[in-house]
Amino acid sequence: MVEALVIAVVQKISSALAEEGSKILASKLKKQAPDLLEVTNKMRLLQSDFSMLQAFIAQVAVNRSNDMVLEAWMEQVRLAAHEAEDIVDEYTYLVGQTEGTGSFLKKAFNQAIEVKKWRKLSAQAKLVEDRLQKISEAKNRFDISFASSGRENTASYPSRHHHLSEYSYLNDDDDLVGNAEEMKRLIEWLCDAKKDRSVISICGMGGLGKTTLASSIYKKEEIKRTFICRAWITVSQNHSVKNLLKKILVQLMSKTENIMDGADTMDCVSLVEQLRRYLKGRRYLIVLDDVWSREAWPLLDNAFVKNNNGSRVVITTRIKMVASLADANYELKLTLLPKQEAWTLFCQKAFSRLDDRSCPHNLKIVAERIVEKCQGLPLALVAIGSLLSYKEMDEHEWELFYNQLRWQLSNNPELSWVASVLNLSYNDLPSYLKNCFLYCGLFPEDYRIERKRLIRLWIAEGFVQDRGPETTLTDVAACYLKELASRSLLQVVDRNEYGRPKRLQVHDLVREISLTISKKEKFATTWDCPNSDGLTDGSRRVSLQKDGSLVQAAKCSSQLRSMLMFSEEISLSWFTDCYPSFRLLRVLCLRNCNVHKVPDAVSQLFNLHYLDLGYTKLKEIPRSIGKLNNLQTLYLNGSVLELPSEITMLTKLHHLLIDVGRFGKSASSKISCLEQLQTLRSVEANSCIVKNLGCLTRMRSLGIMKVLESHNTDLWTSISKMKSLNSLSVIAEDRDQYALDLGNLKPLSRLEKLMISGRLHKGAIPPVFASFTKLRSLRLCFSGLHEDPLASFAAMFQNLGHLNLYRCFDGAKLTFRAGWFPNLKHLYLSSMNELREVEVEDGAMRSLRRLELWSLKSLTSVPQGFVQLRSLQQLCIGSLMPEEFHRRLEGIDRWIVRHIPYIGDPEAMNHSIFMLLRLRQERSERYLLSQVPTSGGGVGRPVDDHRRTLPSSSLFISDPTGGGSGLDDGDDGTGVAAAAAAIIGATKVIVSIMLPPHTFVNININVRNARITYIVKRRE
Repeated sequence: MVEALVIAVVQKISSALAEEGSKILASKLKKQAPDLLEVTNKMRLLQSDFSMLQAFIAQVAVNRSNDMVLEAWMEQVRLAAHEAEDIVDEYTYLVGQTEGTGSFLKKAFNQAIEVKKWRKLSAQAKLVEDRLQKISEAKNRFDISFASSGRENTASYPSRHHHLSEYSYLNDDDDLVGNAEEMKRLIEWLCDAKKDRSVISICGMGGLGKTTLASSIYKKEEIKRTFICRAWITVSQNHSVKNLLKKILVQLMSKTENIMDGADTMDCVSLVEQLRRYLKGRRYLIVLDDVWSREAWPLLDNAFVKNNNGSRVVITTRIKMVASLADANYELKLTLLPKQEAWTLFCQKAFSRLDDRSCPHNLKIVAERIVEKCQGLPLALVAIGSLLSYKEMDEHEWELFYNQLRWQLSNNPELSWVASVLNLSYNDLPSYLKNCFLYCGLFPEDYRIERKRLIRLWIAEGFVQDRGPETTLTDVAACYLKELASRSLLQVVDRNEYGRPKRLQVHDLVREISLTISKKEKFATTWDCPNSDGLTDGSRRVSLQKDGSLVQAAKCSSQLRSMLMFSEEISLSWFTDCYPSFRLLRVLCLRNCNVHKVPDAVSQLFNLHYLDLGYTKLKEIPRSIGKLNNLQTLYLNGSVLELPSEITMLTKLHHLLIDVGRFGKSASSKISCLEQLQTLRSVEANSCIVKNLGCLTRMRSLGIMKVLESHNTDLWTSISKMKSLNSLSVIAEDRDQYALDLGNLKPLSRLEKLMISGRLHKGAIPPVFASFTKLRSLRLCFSGLHEDPLASFAAMFQNLGHLNLYRCFDGAKLTFRAGWFPNLKHLYLSSMNELREVEVEDGAMRSLRRLELWSLKSLTSVPQGFVQLRSLQQLCIGSLMPEEFHRRLEGIDRWIVRHIPYIGDPEAMNHSIFMLLRLRQERSERYLLSQVPTSGGGVGRPVDDHRRTLPSSSLFISDPTGGGSGLDDGDDGTGVAAAAAAIIGATKVIVSIMLPPHTFVNININVRNARITYIVKRRE
């Protein structure tokens, strides 16, 4: 972690010195105040010193982990790095005063106070230099160095790691819960008739039971009889290929003959040859447990001879890249246990002293909360259950344990190994990923983190490394995110139409570990419960998720760089008073806060790179926002009436995003001078803006509204100059009257997402569409097309994954031919009043998973071709479909859609909200609504006993009628239920819905501080 901080400081110094303002300053100081030029020189010296430190730390951290002397020395490095970071930010702040102000010299040299600031900064730099000198002396005095004999050594860490990796948390196979299908499949792969040597991988996050599963199978008599020649090797993070080869030989040969002489003196090539000779002619099974990299594989792959005897190599790993070493179709991915299996496993351990191993009635509520916290992670369920088995079965004592769970994980010796196992994934991260991972822990528990938002925050914090002019920081950050997900530290919970992660989550226990590290490293402090400790002295970031009164403690910190708020309860009345402490903030997130006016002090935050004012109550943005010279990302609420002209002064702005709904915001015609803009969504068109948009050549995502017919030539000519454009949304002012003529639009080779709302010229598909070969999402609205466009689309868009046709076609028939749209996942057809027939040939849309039909008033029967859509998982029947269509769907056409797991109305849950409104005034602590009216006209059936004792402030809704709620991740039905929870004051909603055929959907909606998040889990 210290290495990551040092790297960040080096990058910051480099960026600060490279700024144009810094070069101007150096020139002026050289001529008129050479004594102050010393500040810049000292910055360069600090850059050099920290670069050397970073290289040293990278080596010593690998070889001397868990060394208390080293940790104490690292703490001194951390303090120095934080002090240097303060100096860099202060330097950037003062340099910024030179830009655009001709009076700088007068201020700097004729007013003693400005000169004093520079001299003070020079003195601070000197103090850091002195501290670094003492750190260097301490390194030599206490013999802090790294071993030179290779990567593997005798330090305590490797042995500890081996112990953790080889530990099987279930000592008896009878205790195994879950993964039955995975175990069956693994045994089949091991024992099938395939003669070729096969490589099998078992992949998943730490604590899922990869080692336990592999070990259980390895010990089975059936496997022992099949593979006489076997070896189990734990690889570990710090290994040498030579030692691995020796260990494999020792295990294999000790079973049959004396261990060979001279193994210790052999080189890798000799060991590989020896192993090949031994394995030749034998059917062998070798398990490589806990593999962290592909580094050793080329030699091992060569050593594991392909002898056509049905031999197998099994790899367990947390890393997706390592798992891909497996043969095709031989990758086994473990997932978190379903709720019922998690409950069974927990009860087996927690109540092992009871004959029936069932949970006593008085502990059911708190036990369910503990199991929910574990989120299906077997390691945590077993460890916590085993610890609780020795406690008295007293509800108060268990509640106390639950409330102290974060402390218990860090300090209770019986649980510390859980944290250690999860920590291994963090320790293995490259330095550039550690800060990025810890940052994810700042979001509330169960929070769905938007990918784009997270990427922009990382960039604003300075965590993302520049990889040259051909790659943007956004691209680099996307690679970071992908790597964290592949290491199972982030869970992808929702994907966009391109198949890319859209929203992500951090497992609750992984988040707890990250928060513990963050506090120790002074990376961040999170207030997410009433008894939070408060702001850690020297903490660089704070995440406020509870009552704003606690924020007063923030006044004591002068080192904050980020403040993220996640509660409407937080007021900003204190912000101006705290300004001196926040002066160097880089990130300020006020999303969802109770903000009616931007505090005046915000405009003084010169160092601000990221400002989020989305979903607030703002109606006006102050003109002073133009002072935020370093701002890169600006989120604004849709209630803002107009963008001030001073927005155009934010010359470093990369992303301007406005929650606009259906209407754009008027902006200055000079917005085209923001040449760094990559995202602009969404603004109103005017003649000046559409003419000058072409200056924004770095644009990747553009949304423009209220386009007139007179804008056509200039608008499409300007858009043609945006060679990096990835996403485009164009909405006409009058979508029926004004035609959008794309005749001046040139090919956009990178375009992946296109939305056009408005009548197309001559009612035809523009020829330029054929150039959009990478298009993955297409939405056409009010297009006025006279001919079926599908033939054109199928020829043009082989990669299309999302097609939305809304009131765009005037004809009576749409035809999907065989082979068309092979990658289409989501099809949306709506408001085409003349559409009477949809023909789907066998082999069309073979990947389609979701089909939505809305307001197709002339479509009176279910298209028979739907029976060909074998991959279809959801058929959503929206509002205003003809009654005849519904009758046939439930009657003579039912056979067409019987294979589809879910069929229903996405708006069905709206029928239940009226009942919930009646409860608003009661605001009782418990709700059990087992008779909420549903769209199917039925009533909820009685719930199980354990549902009758819900946690306080909970709401239960049951819809067993199969009426259908159209629920999908993030769908409207869930949002209605969440809104209902807020209305009646509940903090948790459990919605249970039975959907035909045999699909059970559980939705847990956590309502935290009037902000609602939710998770959707499905189980067949």
